[in-house]
Amino acid sequence: MLERLLLSPREAAYRLGGISVRHLWNLSQPRGPLPVVKLGRRTFYRPEDLQAFLDGIARRASLTEQSRPMRPSDVEAGQ
Repeated sequence: MLERLLLSPREAAYRLGGISVRHLWNLSQPRGPLPVVKLGRRTFYRPEDLQAFLDGIARRASLTEQSRPMRPSDVEAGQ
């Protein structure tokens, strides 16, 4: 299937896990880290930028989990 080169804000928000378009706007440059493509007054998102954003979140989450000190409740739960 042919991948679209640019996604509308609604499509991009859906691909980011169904977040609201307003939250996507807050994550978009210049307010946040997510790059955008402007064509006239319209704003679009590249699928590869969305995937890189999600990969970065997953990477930070795994680093945070690895660096978290063990708690007694973790030992009892067998983690």
